[in-house]
This record gives sequence, structure tokens and C-alpha cells, in this order.
Amino acid sequence: MGRLDNSEFLKKVSDILGKNDGKSSVYLTQKRLIPALDIDDAGKGNVINDLSSNVNHIDTEFENTSTYPILIRVSLNGKDIKDKKDKIKLSTVVETERLDQFWTEYVQVIKTGFVGLKKKEKKKSKKGKVSK
Repeated sequence: MGRLDNSEFLKKVSDILGKNDGKSSVYLTQKRLIPALDIDDAGKGNVINDLSSNVNHIDTEFENTSTYPILIRVSLNGKDIKDKKDKIKLSTVVETERLDQFWTEYVQVIKTGFVGLKKKEKKKSKKGKVSK
């Protein structure tokens, strides 16, 4: 499936999480979307300077001031899904200007969809022997 609009993506994620009800694994991923390098530019020896701007880079004189959109993916896998064609994969691209608004809506969708989560059980630690 292709990339969806942000609002359509949130609606589909909400529907999927509501229908899933904790039966299958849901994988959420986010990463920076870097524009593709043209093949012609790669042959000329041009270097992609996409270093983060908040880290001191000693070897380079380049300071990155550009912003990058974020690619967000949701995939649904589970024991009951046998065929690869039945697996659900959704993705969207969020521009940096809309990121704050998207995160607040996305977090609300995730919180309402993950109602069946249980806390991780803590292991009981063995008490140390007291020497006399």
C-alpha cells in the first residue's frame, strides 16, 4: 500500500488497533526521510551532507541547516495471519511544520488503541545470604 495522507493514516491506525484488540503484534516505526541521490550526482563524487546539526562534527566544515520529513510506519503481524498478503502495512510522511500537531493526534490514537496492555512482571530478586 502507498503512503497515506496524515489524517487518513490516523483513522486507519485507529480502526486497526480497535479491531486488533491485542491479538496480534503491532510494530510502530519512525525514521527521518532523506531525499534520494540522483545516479548522475553519485558518479561525480558528490557527497551527501546530511549530518545532524545538533552534534559537533570535527572532520567536516559543513553545518546542516536543512530539515527532513519523518516517515512513520505501522505494520500488523500475528499468529492468525498466515499469508503475507493478509499482513497490514501503513505509512505516512509528516512534514516538520506539522510534526507537533501530528504527534499529539498520533499519541492519542495509540493510547486509545492499546487498552489491553499489561505491565511487565518484575522478577523477584533473591535475597543475599547474611554471613555471621
